[in-house]
Amino acid sequence: MTRPAYTRFTLRLLPGVEPPGPAYAAAGVAGSRQALSAEALLEAGVQPDDWSGAAAHARGVDPEALDYLHPEAVALVRELQPGGWQTDDARHVLTFWLEEGDEESPEVAGRLARLRAFGDLHAAPEAPGWEFAWRRFHKPHAVGRLYLRPPWYPARDDLLDVIVDAGLAFGTGGHATTRQCIEEIQDIEPGPLLDLGSGSGVVAFAALRLGFSPVWGVEIDPLAVRASRENARRNGLAPELLVGDATDPAFRLPAAGTIVANIALAPILRLARRFDRREAGEGVLRPGNLVLAGLLVEQADRAAAAFPDYEIVGRRDDGMWITLRLRRRA
Repeated sequence: MTRPAYTRFTLRLLPGVEPPGPAYAAAGVAGSRQALSAEALLEAGVQPDDWSGAAAHARGVDPEALDYLHPEAVALVRELQPGGWQTDDARHVLTFWLEEGDEESPEVAGRLARLRAFGDLHAAPEAPGWEFAWRRFHKPHAVGRLYLRPPWYPARDDLLDVIVDAGLAFGTGGHATTRQCIEEIQDIEPGPLLDLGSGSGVVAFAALRLGFSPVWGVEIDPLAVRASRENARRNGLAPELLVGDATDPAFRLPAAGTIVANIALAPILRLARRFDRREAGEGVLRPGNLVLAGLLVEQADRAAAAFPDYEIVGRRDDGMWITLRLRRRA
């Protein structure tokens, strides 16, 4: 079977430029970010073992901002359903890949025209195989009782096996936030678990291996859900995978004793409103355990303060990223 050829589009953004017509709202969910190619990671100075999609993020001028510098442009690119995309906020560059010929579609051409309002859009043929080059950097990881591995590595007899091939979705198990979440849930009594920003499904699969059941994953990016469903098949596991925005009060979430939210500060603060009985009403979330991740160390206090009915009972950080485990107060 012949692999599709791709065109690389590079948009050099003009800071402060507003899009024409209705504004687009960025997802702001870490689990929805697309994969970087290996070459782009190396060019950006990211360690190969840190491939995750979150590595595409620059802190920018605001140390508390973990959302994209150009959310409207990012949202418009996401509508194109690209083969992959990345941002370089420091240089105001947004890069994405479309299958060759897609730009001839009137719908795609219209969105590309709208993107040009943000700056200089350049297109060039991409070298064959770019979308698979990152695989040589995707390594297995032992995380407590679990072994997270791509399918081209063998299982280990002494650890619970989780196969994850992220493809072009977020989450291989290599990023600190993913490992921290999986470490934290190993200290929680198994029961129903809800994974928000589930990406390629690695946390949901780990939870099932650890005895949590039922397990749901909620992800805003349908491409990521597609990847996680394929990973579920590889693992012989069956989490319930849902497409939607978990921070939207109109999106109904199943009740679970444990919620893992590996997203980012802004969506975590939006999520907190769903824990407030005054705002959420009958749809209030009341899990006994809450794991918050996708946070920079300096964001921890603000995230925890958004959940006054909970106390911090665990934390893990690597000096940059931090994960908090909260327990509901009696």
